[in-house]
Amino acid sequence: MPSLKMPPTAASSDLPRAEHGRVRALIATLAPRVARWYRSPLSWRIAIGLLAAAVAIVWRILITGESGGHLYVTFHLPLLVASFIGGAASGVTSLIVIVAVIQFWLAPVEGLEDALAFSAFLTTDAFIIIGGEAFQRTLTHIDNLETRHAMERLAAQNARLVEQFGNVALAAPGVVFSFRLDTGGFSSCPYLAENVRNVFGVAPEEICVNAAPMLRRIHGDDAERMRASFARSAAQMTLLREEFRYNHPSKGTIWLETQAQPVRQADGSTIWHGYSQDVTERRREEAARLAAERALEQRIVELERVNERLARFAYVASHDLQEPLRKIVAFSQMLDAAVASSDQKDISYASEVMRGSALRARELVEDLLVYSRIVEAPLKVQRRDLRVEIQSALTDLSELIEESGADVSLDAPCVEFEADPPQFARLMHNLVSNAIKFRRPGETPRIVIHAHVEDSLLRLSVSDDGVGFEAKYASAIFEPFKRLHSKAEYPGTGIGLAICKTIADRHGWTLTARSQPLQGATFELTMRLPS
Repeated sequence: MPSLKMPPTAASSDLPRAEHGRVRALIATLAPRVARWYRSPLSWRIAIGLLAAAVAIVWRILITGESGGHLYVTFHLPLLVASFIGGAASGVTSLIVIVAVIQFWLAPVEGLEDALAFSAFLTTDAFIIIGGEAFQRTLTHIDNLETRHAMERLAAQNARLVEQFGNVALAAPGVVFSFRLDTGGFSSCPYLAENVRNVFGVAPEEICVNAAPMLRRIHGDDAERMRASFARSAAQMTLLREEFRYNHPSKGTIWLETQAQPVRQADGSTIWHGYSQDVTERRREEAARLAAERALEQRIVELERVNERLARFAYVASHDLQEPLRKIVAFSQMLDAAVASSDQKDISYASEVMRGSALRARELVEDLLVYSRIVEAPLKVQRRDLRVEIQSALTDLSELIEESGADVSLDAPCVEFEADPPQFARLMHNLVSNAIKFRRPGETPRIVIHAHVEDSLLRLSVSDDGVGFEAKYASAIFEPFKRLHSKAEYPGTGIGLAICKTIADRHGWTLTARSQPLQGATFELTMRLPS
């Protein structure tokens, strides 16, 4: 029966390949170790040759105990080892020592036969040394080849990593960088991601050798702080984390956040590896949030102040309103009695008193409404010209000024300020009308309105030569319904200056008063000019 030949399996065909691979792996492992000896200093290779020669001589003596019988054969193995481990230098050293020992101790050359044997020995050893040198060079070449392949693989891997890192860095919103600062203060950027063009507005090649073009764009108010932060980070080897303003060539002034870890170099310089990103929008949001919080806090304080004033105002108002209401009730009873007795005189008197009390109550209610509107109405601040606004308020008072014959002079510059126009007009109306009302009997009131700018502050004063008041009442006169004179002498509800004070407080202004009896009064308003 014919035999069937089976085709070689994949496993059987892989055996030679596996054996070849194992041999190659063995050579790859052996090559660097032997090549290390070959590349060792000359003194070490000579020492290996001397050691091999000594071993050969001792071995020869121990084996034979005499100088006869295959004298040269026993020296080949140590010489082979020396040549294949240490190369030609080691083999030649070993051969010289062995030849010297043979000639001067073991068996000097005597006759043609010894000379031929000695020549054969030298020829054989020459081939051994040449073979050992060739072996060494082959292993060195293999080791260099493996090293080169390993470096090529490492370079390729590094290239892939750099490419991957570059793609990641390019996709990031900020820029990855390395910043170097030497001991002399010279700075450079050994590595910069490509998106440095967007973040810092400069090309990588512009600052890789000299970072000065970028550093000069740091805002002047932050430059010194940044230098101090870098110096502190370099001295303490601590993480650098700062936010600073940067003059971007196309975006204008932006905010950048930088975080970097310092690494000390062998030459004393420091390299920071870190990351920078544009945080302008975040800073704007934080500023808006803080502004909103401050506005809310200010509003809360204002509401608390308003509530306190309203509570005090309601108490005083209710007390002042009771007086005309009591009169109306009392004189209504008198009117009933006068009508019953047909006493025309009492009827006329009671009606007159009741009418006056009703008008007084209506005046109080109207002033209460004005005050509440001033307190609660939202401010609509606008930028206006001071002199124009004062002249407009004086125009509204022209009839009162003409009736009283008041001499009103205005000395105010044409400077812009911020105010709610109707409320500012109300404030000026009250101050000027008060100055006219509280004039000295029989004299023409003289009123001076003066304004000047001092240290970014606008100071506006209204002065008169009227009856004045004692200095101890300089704060009390701004309280609602606070009167220093009788109603018969100077009529009114006593709420005008309270309205002025409320308007000033709501605008953030300061309103003060100073006076002496019969020497007139001065009301001064201090406000900050807009930037």
